[in-house]
Amino acid sequence: MTTLLGVPQISQTLLADLDRVGRRYAHWTPQAYFELNGAYLVEYSCGNLEILPMPTMTHQRIASRLYDALRAAAPREGDVLFAGTRVKVGLDTYREPDVLYIPPEWKSDAHDDYVERVGLVIEVVSESNRNHDLETKREEYSSAGIPEYWIVDPQQSSITILTLKGREYGTHGEYGRGQTAASVFLRGFTISVEEVFNG
Repeated sequence: MTTLLGVPQISQTLLADLDRVGRRYAHWTPQAYFELNGAYLVEYSCGNLEILPMPTMTHQRIASRLYDALRAAAPREGDVLFAGTRVKVGLDTYREPDVLYIPPEWKSDAHDDYVERVGLVIEVVSESNRNHDLETKREEYSSAGIPEYWIVDPQQSSITILTLKGREYGTHGEYGRGQTAASVFLRGFTISVEEVFNG
């Protein structure tokens, strides 16, 4: 089954790729999902494909600023990656965060098709799909043991940093304009909220 999140338009290229892979498998499985060509945003959850809305220019600019700041703060041996990288967050669920960080000591858990363990994920909230980032992914990322989750909300001009408290996230901080968001997991990763939303 395929779920359209935020009712995005589906390109002919994606339709053709879904048809190509779908003809080879009786049901959607992780292996079938990995065979999609990756030129669009598709997540996988328990036998279902979830087609995400294409990000707006504002969304992409914000994600790019966060990527640059994270890249500057991360050790050279770590990996800072952009949307399109599949992260395994459950036995049968894979997500594609806007930005993610893999510390050097966890790089052995990164495979060609997906990553098993990450230190920090960032999601820029899409208006057409708010609950996906605010609720669904919050639960999945905490269950996967991801130490830190940044929720970047353009509508509120805010950044919320969640950190693991046992198996659930607690709010480390909520930052608005005029403030600076600072990571707990990656010391030195800070960014002005004004810079994120105004550039």
